[in-house]
Parts: sequence; structure tokens; C-alpha cells
Amino acid sequence: MESSDIRQVLAAYEVGKYLALEPGGGTAGRTWRVISTQGEYFLRRRGARTSGEARLAFDHGLRAHLVARGMPTVCALKTTSGQLWLRRPEGVYELYPFVTGRSFDPQQQGELLSAAQSLARFHQAAAQYQPAGPPEPIAQYTTLGFSGATSSRMDDPQLQRENLAAVRKLTINSEEEALVDRFLARAAEQERTYAGTAYAPLEGWVIHGDYTPANLLFSGQGQVVGIFDLDWAVPGTRCRDVADGLYFFATLPRRIDAGDIWSLTDAAQFDPDRCAAFLRAYQEVSPLAPAELDALPRAFAGRWISMRLEGMAKVAPDQRFRFFSRQAEEPLRWLDEHWLPLRQQLS
Repeated sequence: MESSDIRQVLAAYEVGKYLALEPGGGTAGRTWRVISTQGEYFLRRRGARTSGEARLAFDHGLRAHLVARGMPTVCALKTTSGQLWLRRPEGVYELYPFVTGRSFDPQQQGELLSAAQSLARFHQAAAQYQPAGPPEPIAQYTTLGFSGATSSRMDDPQLQRENLAAVRKLTINSEEEALVDRFLARAAEQERTYAGTAYAPLEGWVIHGDYTPANLLFSGQGQVVGIFDLDWAVPGTRCRDVADGLYFFATLPRRIDAGDIWSLTDAAQFDPDRCAAFLRAYQEVSPLAPAELDALPRAFAGRWISMRLEGMAKVAPDQRFRFFSRQAEEPLRWLDEHWLPLRQQLS
């Protein structure tokens, strides 16, 4: 995006004279740090799947709700016509006050604990949110081009199974077929154990939907000072977010490039001590019910399959199967083998 285009976007806001622009990251949308005579701002262009009017209204209503309850996030600035977002031919833009902070440091135990406690507080605050209208269906896998089907929930195992069947058509040998078949079997098991009447008791929360280091900022003292990117915030089960937290904060320390979809979705290795610390810190603020703790491996399996399916749409077509299949079973096998003793520590 050229600076002339940025000027056209900023012309819709009262932010003074545009001075400089620094590109940010993002894999679905794009972001920029904007410097003007009136201060610094954070400009973002949303991804197409989260730019419907109902999705925008839910997101911005939730932001206002969270800010009113003291959560570390910010509301979008209004345009001169009073709108919280600006729709242009190339996409939907939002402008925010710039929040100073730094990225997650996986070497700092205090930041792991702050991420867990902040997630618990987010869930407590967001659970009280009453949106003005019903949320729109979630278009989680539509950019793959395999199917236009949507769902009312994140990580719907039925949609995963349908999309995995399309992934199987990309295989070129029996070994690749067998890999996808194992994922298809896991998705079928998810339909039995993490959907319908098995899933319903876990609902009743509003989730962040993408609780990763890319969407948090920390202070110099290691406390969360910013929770951002509520594009995928929806009603659902908080197990989904807790599974996110375990994978992105409680695995063995690694550096993640927030603008690289390969880096964001690399297979990481869970660390039992870090997982236990994350879960204990979360539960100090908001205890998980036994059924929620039991459901965490299934919540992670649904999230992991979604990460690999959704990410396929962001790489070149000839790289799609390699993207999906690289170390695809490692995190799932670790949980299959190690979750029970970890779960027993929390009883």
C-alpha cells in the first residue's frame, strides 16, 4: 500500500498531518504504524472473512465492553462521519491509538503467567457481553476454495472432515494418503466427542479466537498491556482459547515471526512444566470445570487442524500439502501420550 493510499484512508479521520509510515505484520490482513502531527496510530486492514457488517459490529461492541471493564485493549477511533471502520474497495480499515509495548519473551516465566491470567480475565469480562444482534456464521475455511460452507462455531469437526477429504485429493502416494486418513479419523472422533451434546455443556463464553503472542503486548515488567485482534472473537467454549494459550505460550521457548504463516503454524513441543504453570495461573483467576480440563486435548486437536487447514490458503498452491503435512501429528501425539499425567497434577 503506497503512502498516497494511506493519506486517502487517513483523510477520513481527524489525526493531523500525515508524517511517516512503518509497515507492520499480519497474515490475513495488513497493519501499519502511522505517525502524524497529532501522535502515533495503528492502522489495520482486516481480512475478507471477518469484514462482514455483523462481524464488525460484534467485534467493536465487544471492544467497548472490554474497555469499560478495564481490560487492556483499545477502541477504534471514529471517522469524521462517526464510523468505527472505513470500507474501501480494497478492504475494511480500522484506526487505533498506538499502544506501546513489546513482544512476548518466552524466556520470561512471568510473561507466561501474565498471559494466562489475562486470558482468564478476558473470559470473565467477555462472558457478560450482550451483542446488539446475532453473530454471523464463521467462514473459517472458505478461502481454501474446497467448500463455501460455514458454521456457527469455531473448529467445527464436520467442516474439518469435509475439507480434509479435499486435502486427501492433493496426496501423491500411499504414505500421504495414510496421513490424511488418520486426520479424517480424528475429525470423525471429534464429531462424536467434541460436538453436539458433548460440546454444548462447554459453551456459554465469548472467546478471543486467536490468543497468540502476535496479538498481545507486554510491558517492560512482563505484564500484558494489550490484547488485540478480536476478528475471530465469537461465542463458544473457552477451552479453545486455553488450548491456544498452551500451544503458543507453554511450549518450549521459540521465536515466532508474526508475519510468517509457516512460522506461526510450525509444530512446537509442549513443555509439561510450562503447561502446568499456565493452567494453574489461569485457574487462580477463573477455575476450569473438570469437564473443561478433560476437553482441552480435543479443543487443541480442533484448533491444530484448523491452523493447518486455514494456513494452506496463505501459501502457494504447489506448497499446500507440504504446509499441511509437515510434522502434522507431533503435537497431537504428545497430548495423546502426556495429557493424563498433566491433568492429574491439576486435580
